[in-house]
Amino acid sequence: MRVLVVEASSGGVVGGSLTGLYHMIRGFDRGRYQFGMVLYEKKALEPQLASLGVPVFHVARRRLPKEHPLQRVNGYHAARRWRLLRTVLHAGRTAGATLIEDLPSAFRIAQVLRSFRPDVVHVGNGLRANFDALLACWLTSTPVVCHVKGFEKYGARERWIAGRTSAIVCMTEAVRQHCRQHGITHERLLVIYDALDPADFVPRRSREDVRGELGIPAHAPVAGVVGNIQEWKGQLVFVDALSRVRERIPEVRGVIVGGVHRAGQRYYDRLLARVRELRLGDVIIVTGFRTDVPDVMHALDVVVHTSVRPEPFGRVILEGMLCGKPVVASAAGGVPELIEHGRTGLLVPPGDAAALADAIETLLGDTAVRTAMGEEARRATEERFRVARHVAEFEQLYRALEEERQGSCAS
Repeated sequence: MRVLVVEASSGGVVGGSLTGLYHMIRGFDRGRYQFGMVLYEKKALEPQLASLGVPVFHVARRRLPKEHPLQRVNGYHAARRWRLLRTVLHAGRTAGATLIEDLPSAFRIAQVLRSFRPDVVHVGNGLRANFDALLACWLTSTPVVCHVKGFEKYGARERWIAGRTSAIVCMTEAVRQHCRQHGITHERLLVIYDALDPADFVPRRSREDVRGELGIPAHAPVAGVVGNIQEWKGQLVFVDALSRVRERIPEVRGVIVGGVHRAGQRYYDRLLARVRELRLGDVIIVTGFRTDVPDVMHALDVVVHTSVRPEPFGRVILEGMLCGKPVVASAAGGVPELIEHGRTGLLVPPGDAAALADAIETLLGDTAVRTAMGEEARRATEERFRVARHVAEFEQLYRALEEERQGSCAS
């Protein structure tokens, strides 16, 4: 069976969406399944895809700038308060995006479909970001699974294309409820949780070695946040929380791991300025992008998740749990579906630096609680988020779509 995966993320980083799709592909029996992948930009993960025998097709997509000249015109923002004008402007931008971004890209993807000839297409970024791919599948009558991984804004065109997909898979129940609340209905509106392979989180380096490289004392209590640096990921909240923790645990250290998203440079500059302002230069280590995230996580005592907007899933949360670390996470979106508060981690209100500091201090201050919670987190993750389960659910869906297509052709 041939499956073409379309991953539309941009920004010069490898995020949770692409990582999750890579792990899914790796879990399939490649003697029975041939995967291909469409990417919109070069990705650091491509060598790993090549090692799996996955051909990569690069599709150019023109993107309209988010900023436009009208935003600098006096009175524009005041005029936008008129509902009718907002509606007209939104309709105009949607039409422009469809004509300039999506249609040309859809034709390019259709060419890939004719070349690769998939039995099913798996789009990995939802109804808005993958509108072009969904349109290409509709135009070519190719079965398509739309994997929704975010709390998107839906308009008429998304509701229209939703009815022309073969299945919609949501990564959490929170995402499925969001779809329903915003008019996205489908007879196959499913929830399939992402998964991780425990073998990927066996450390290759010792805790002491990693700490030594980062300049962290061997016995210092350490909390760390992992994720691409952009505003909604909330690393600034972590900095403010560590400032509070240091007042009570002077030897504490913090680690911020992640590449800077293309749209996050200003936020990154603010982040570094805040570290200097709070005199945390000797407390917080900003590592940049790392390929050895499991090793870094194993060197931490507590993994922290700080998203200030509802997180659809939070793959990094499961990564920390699989490393046997207690995770302190923002209690919004799909996150409460991953963590049982008080047993496998702690949940705090998003953006609340004081609550985050209290939770971090609680765990750093009690080794027994921290260790027990980390072990419980590891067991729960290995049980609930197995790769075999994840692959089996998608395999069942792919096969059902293939059988329906064959039945339709036969009739």
